[in-house]
Amino acid sequence: MTFVKNIPTQPQILTWLNQVKLFEGLTQDALMPIIENASYMEFKQGDMISYEGMPLSSCSLVLSGQVEVYRNTYLGEEKIFGIFSCYDLVAIAAVFMPHNRFPMTIRAKTDCSVLLLEKNSLLLVCKTNPIIMQRLLIRFSAKLYEHINNIDWLTSSSAEQRLGAYFLSLSSKQGHQFILPISRGQLATKLGMRYETLSRLLSSWRKQKVIAIEGNKVIILNITYLDELTLPSQRAF
Repeated sequence: MTFVKNIPTQPQILTWLNQVKLFEGLTQDALMPIIENASYMEFKQGDMISYEGMPLSSCSLVLSGQVEVYRNTYLGEEKIFGIFSCYDLVAIAAVFMPHNRFPMTIRAKTDCSVLLLEKNSLLLVCKTNPIIMQRLLIRFSAKLYEHINNIDWLTSSSAEQRLGAYFLSLSSKQGHQFILPISRGQLATKLGMRYETLSRLLSSWRKQKVIAIEGNKVIILNITYLDELTLPSQRAF
């Protein structure tokens, strides 16, 4: 269930927008089309914010909590493509897609609040502020390069290597102890392996004392093993 708790003032909306790198340094006048048409919403954990295929009328800016974007596979499994936190823009690239539809489903991962940025207002601000388009091109180029590398890695690596690389990615942000942000079923789908394969790898690593697991918390005990395992994924740039 969604509801509006408080209607934010224009100065408050400007403060939120200026926390986003895309809008950093822009004045209230420059952002006024977005400010005037933005909508503040709150969602409970599990609430759907938008569905794949729905007409796209706005872009979500996360103000608190987390939201996740996913698709269902033909077997009904959820494939998580991203988790977004405070001051992240969700599906900003979709604003420019010619089909004008949400390419994935967006759901509240936790209780959260979002600012819905109306699409036409966002496009108008982009048109009148070239610095935003420059920042978007840098962002999209980096994402494209990242996805090319991910596809290359996915098609040339083993299931064990992909799991190791994923754990190292989480470790680089949270340290040697981290919480899995998605379920094991979702993780298996994300890494392109069967659930049974994931369970077998986790069990083997625990026996070898590569990792320890406490619920959804993972503790890396032998990071050298994972570093050597994933060496082929490392790039110079």
